[in-house]
Amino acid sequence: MLPPPHPEPWRNSGEMPHEGRLGVIDIGSNSIRLVVYDAIKRAPLPLFNEKVFCALGKGLASTGKLNPEGVKLAETAIARFLALVRIMDVVELQILATAAVRDAEDGAAFVEGLERKYRINITVISGKKEARLAAAGVASSVYKPEGLAGDLGGGSIELIGLERGNISDQTTLPIGPLRLLDASKGDKDKMKKLISEALDGERWLEKAHPPHFYAIGGSFRAIAHIHMTEEKYPLDIVHHYTIKTGAMRKLLKDITNSSPQEIAKMAGAPAKRAEALIPAALVLEHILDLTDPVDVIFSASGIREGYLYEKLSPFLRNEDPLIASASDLASQNGRVPGYARELFAWMSPLFEDENESNKRIRFAACILSEIAWRIHPEYRAEWSFFRIIQSTLTGLSHAERVTLALVLYHRYQFKLKHGWEVLDLAKEREKAWARVVGTAANLAFQISGSMTGNLSKVILSLSKHELEVAFAPEVQDLMSDAIKKRVEGLGEAFRAFSKSSK
Repeated sequence: MLPPPHPEPWRNSGEMPHEGRLGVIDIGSNSIRLVVYDAIKRAPLPLFNEKVFCALGKGLASTGKLNPEGVKLAETAIARFLALVRIMDVVELQILATAAVRDAEDGAAFVEGLERKYRINITVISGKKEARLAAAGVASSVYKPEGLAGDLGGGSIELIGLERGNISDQTTLPIGPLRLLDASKGDKDKMKKLISEALDGERWLEKAHPPHFYAIGGSFRAIAHIHMTEEKYPLDIVHHYTIKTGAMRKLLKDITNSSPQEIAKMAGAPAKRAEALIPAALVLEHILDLTDPVDVIFSASGIREGYLYEKLSPFLRNEDPLIASASDLASQNGRVPGYARELFAWMSPLFEDENESNKRIRFAACILSEIAWRIHPEYRAEWSFFRIIQSTLTGLSHAERVTLALVLYHRYQFKLKHGWEVLDLAKEREKAWARVVGTAANLAFQISGSMTGNLSKVILSLSKHELEVAFAPEVQDLMSDAIKKRVEGLGEAFRAFSKSSK
């Protein structure tokens, strides 16, 4: 006999694997956010994402209690989010509360009141677990992260050392923007002193010297938006946006030397975060001075994504996020599963000295090579390019995203006819490489129909750096003038790429 149903469809404990949508409500010091994901998998797709500014942590440093106005806003937000969860067929809901609720004298009573009123369970996570989930969030969407991650919330910052996705060191410090503003009454010198006292006590940071600093959190993302707007950056995606440390220091100095009113007028700055950006910039400035990374990489993935990532099996956690997200996208638009690996192996003789980045992009391109088959032939190249540029693919840098988009463009069109600004993010060598991969995929389709088993009858090889294509006797009739032109086009693309590599 089947057990009786849960009183609500989302009252799953989360202990058993399940299929279906999962919702995460994150009760932070500054805002409360609901994200609904399509499933628990390696690259979950956010179906719904809404944030409400509540400032629960405002005044916490001086009163020791949650902001009363924030509590009212939080209750209203929670009520709306629970209503949304009910109508969205969410089968599991996880509610997490962080620094403000964790540290406030009345935090436990706040949680108890919400649980009793709405018949929900809220998990107040420790600083240590918050740091671990933040690290997991980075690992979920950045390929083999290496360096230092910092998750800046309104009440605290979690700093985590990462070595190929694994945690080496970690700490939680009470220097979030809301807490700093409250404790300093807006005095910048006092903020600097509080930041210095907190960070200088972490001796492991002085020895860290990370290659990258992964910046997580709304205030850090707001700083990224300001820089992107200033630079007229052609790709409006914050995740994996990268700024060299020198340029980052200059922007931080501009922010810390400005008033909240001046910051609010900066292009790209969200007005609601203008005041909080000063302490956020001071925190980041001190971290950069202490650790001196090569660059700052912004991450849109944090504790919510980290929570989902930790629910996966070790096997799935080790899966490449790019390949996982490309496979998901292909399953929505693709035509024949299984063809990708055959295509990848078939064209591999052209890429003997291929680096890891290009190998990953090439495999992802093979997975995605048929995503435009339902699009009108005249628009497939352009549609494919922007489908990749604007997609939720993860695990790749912005330059890699553009390179992958170019591969898909050349899958349908040999010559690049458009002068899109976003192309400037890829180097000329990568553009030439993308044309080779895309042209090879086009040739493969013409001789196989993208059906598995057919490419084995046509051998692609190099002889003294010249391209050769040999057809098995039983498929000689596949050769035509059109195929000869495509082979010549591939040879032309390969020679251009070879020249660009010298």
